Amino acid sequence: MTEPAEFVTRLHADGQEQAGVGDQGRGQDQDHGRGRNQGRSQGWDQGPNQGWDQDREAAFHADQRRRRVRRLSVGAFAALALAGVTAWLVAAPEGPPESRLHAAELDEQAWPDAWPATTGLPLRGSPARTWATEKDELPLPAAMAVGSIPKEKVSDGLRRAREFLVAANLDPEVLQGAWPAEAMELLDPQQPARAELTEHLREPGLPDADPTELFTRFDPARLTPARGGIRVRGQMAFEAGGAPGQLRIHADYTFVYAVRRVAPRPEPGPAPGTEEVARVVVRRQLVLLYAVSDSPGVTAGKLIPAGYRRQLGNHDCGTVDGFVHPYFSREAAAAERPWPVVDPYDDSKDIPDGRPSCTVPSRT
Repeated sequence: MTEPAEFVTRLHADGQEQAGVGDQGRGQDQDHGRGRNQGRSQGWDQGPNQGWDQDREAAFHADQRRRRVRRLSVGAFAALALAGVTAWLVAAPEGPPESRLHAAELDEQAWPDAWPATTGLPLRGSPARTWATEKDELPLPAAMAVGSIPKEKVSDGLRRAREFLVAANLDPEVLQGAWPAEAMELLDPQQPARAELTEHLREPGLPDADPTELFTRFDPARLTPARGGIRVRGQMAFEAGGAPGQLRIHADYTFVYAVRRVAPRPEPGPAPGTEEVARVVVRRQLVLLYAVSDSPGVTAGKLIPAGYRRQLGNHDCGTVDGFVHPYFSREAAAAERPWPVVDPYDDSKDIPDGRPSCTVPSRT
């Protein structure tokens, strides 16, 4: 049986040979065409040329049939390569088939969405590829006066809320496992929430001391964000708070991260020379209170996290050490994940209250 690579080589050779024959035929066509034109100018009888024209037409159609067969053969080879790697992912995660060696011949843009993403296109197949990057400024709603709070103070509160979201979920050092100092500084030091979060960061553990409730951090000894692999989308709204001079801010944002493995070695991708990335989708719904002026137990200009829910798609909820732990494709195929299957990009409904906050994503 002809090996796929040899088959493609032969097809290329056949194509070059046929191209040469085609060029030679076009030259003959031109010579015979001049003869026919000359015959017409001298009033020659055209009868003898009719059989020649029929032979040429038959040869032309035969050549077209050969070209169609070659195109179908190349398409069949590509389909076989795609099916081979898909079978590796679904049925045999412990080892790729021989056809995986030919997957590199296919354009990565044309890979099925079921194939793992790589460092080359970390957001391939994800709707988040068109979202804002970590370098884009998150848009804010238009500020307006609310009750006794002037427009300028509302605008300031919205900016502080955005600063907290960025510092807690997009700061490069925090993503690499650093202490979220800037985010913590935005919280009211007089409120117990700040002290509780500090304790969770210092001593993470189940059931209620999980820093991923508000912060996105990856273990720097194992993972690092892939270049161009971070996206975010969301919205913010506001209303008067429960106390006078207090603004209540509602934030609903979804963050998508594509991360690389740094230890013990890079995760091999589905084709030779590629490196797989794992994608995790983190959705957060927060209620932040912003105080316009000082009052007993409240610091003006600081935020109070009055409520927060999270939903993590493709994260190991069984490991609580302060970091987000996404699964790579082989890990996901072998792991027991007793969590509900959801579309992590669907933000049309509120995050359910209570645990578990982990989900098995229907797509990432």
